[in-house]
Amino acid sequence: MLESLFMPYRDIGLLILRVAMGLIFLVHGWPKLNPNSPMKGTAGFAGFLKQMGIPLPGFFAWVVALLETVGAVLLILGLGTRIMALGFAIDMAVAAFVAKRGFMKVPFMAQQTTGWEFDFALLAGSLALLFLGAGSIAVDPLIGL
Repeated sequence: MLESLFMPYRDIGLLILRVAMGLIFLVHGWPKLNPNSPMKGTAGFAGFLKQMGIPLPGFFAWVVALLETVGAVLLILGLGTRIMALGFAIDMAVAAFVAKRGFMKVPFMAQQTTGWEFDFALLAGSLALLFLGAGSIAVDPLIGL
């Protein structure tokens, strides 16, 4: 019964997911680009990546910063959704399992700090978009993606 009620609105659900995830990534990506932020832009983020032992930290700081800003806007528009979703899935897998769980030793949920449950939820949302695509309320179907 609920299937027949909500199925016609499936694409609205995908739009909501894309916009919500895009906004989250955008507000987390902007400080990685902005040298006046507490993170000190890509230089500060590269320092954090270097501490974690990530190879080519300067290069990957730019990759992540651009993915989380430009990629977030593309995700909201539904342009290259599956490609962006794959990038975000990799980004969140590294954030959850390498940074939070591995380097920082943060549990899944924590009282005094953010655990890696938020990163895991964004990973799951990214994988959902990877498999489902943008839906019809997006640029992707207009250009045949």
